[in-house]
Amino acid sequence: MTRRTFLAQAAAAAKPGRLIIDTHLEVWTLDPRFPFRHPERPNLKVEMAAPIENQVEQMRDFGLKYAVLVNPRYFGWDNSYIAYSREKYPHLFVAHGLIDPLDPNVAERLRYWVKERGFQGMRFSPIYHPKSTWLNSKEHYPLWREAEKLGAVFNYYILPHQMPMLEEMAGRFPGVKIVVDHLGKPDLKLSDPWPEFRKMFALKKHPQVWISASEPYELSLTKEFPYRDTYPYFKAVYEEFGGKQLIWGTGYPRPRWELPMDKELEFVDSSLDFYTAEDRELLLGKNALKIWRFRR
Repeated sequence: MTRRTFLAQAAAAAKPGRLIIDTHLEVWTLDPRFPFRHPERPNLKVEMAAPIENQVEQMRDFGLKYAVLVNPRYFGWDNSYIAYSREKYPHLFVAHGLIDPLDPNVAERLRYWVKERGFQGMRFSPIYHPKSTWLNSKEHYPLWREAEKLGAVFNYYILPHQMPMLEEMAGRFPGVKIVVDHLGKPDLKLSDPWPEFRKMFALKKHPQVWISASEPYELSLTKEFPYRDTYPYFKAVYEEFGGKQLIWGTGYPRPRWELPMDKELEFVDSSLDFYTAEDRELLLGKNALKIWRFRR
C-alpha cells in the first residue's frame, strides 16, 4: 500500500471533529536503556519494536486526540519507558504503569509513580494469578486507600471468575476509578461462557467502573474480521452497562497491529450496529475525559 492510499483510507475512517481517545496503548522499545524484565517470562525475546513515535504518527493520521499508555509487561515493574514517552509528548498521553501486587510496599510504589513520575494509574493483571486472592485481600486495603487519596485509576486484566473480588473492592473503595480491560475476557472456548461472563455484570451498579469494549480479535475464535462470534458479548455488555460506562482502546500501534486503525473504527462504527450515535461518541472519547486528566 502506498502512503497516499493509506492516508486516504485514514481520512475516510476518521470523522472530522470527533473526539477519539485510545484508552489502552502498549508501546515498547528495544533500546538497551530500557531492558525487559517480564515477571512471568524472564527469558522473553521480542524481535519487533513498537515505539512511541509510531503512535504519534498514527494519532496524526487518524485524528486521535489523546491516548493512555500502558506498560506492556515486557519491562516488568520498571515503568521507565512509559514515563519517558509521556514526558516526551505530555500533550498527547497519560500513563499507566505496573507495580508488583505482592510487594509489601505496593502502596508506596503507587505513590512514587504518581507523585514523582506523573502517572495517573496502574494496571493489575490477576489473569496471571488465576488462583490468587490478593485482589481483595486486607493487605491491599492500604493500596486502595492510597489510590483514593491520589485520585489514581486502576485497570484490571482479569478473568471472569475473579470479578466478585473486584466488585467487593469497588464497593469498599468507591473513590477509585476502575477500568475492566478487554470486555472482561469472556472465554468463547467454553461450551457455555455466559455463567462466568455474567459475574462482571454486578459491577454495573458502581458508577466509578468502566468496561473497555476492546480487542475483539483476542476474544474471537474465528480470528476473521469482523469477528461476528464476539457480537453477543459486546451487545450484552452494552445492554447491561450502557454507553456511559464503556470506553474503547486498541492495544498496540503499528507494526504490532492485530487490527489496523481503520478496521478498529469500522468495528465500532459499523460492525457493532446496535450502538447509538451518541453512545459511540461516549465510548470513543467523551467517557475517557471523566476518567483521566488530559492536557487541553
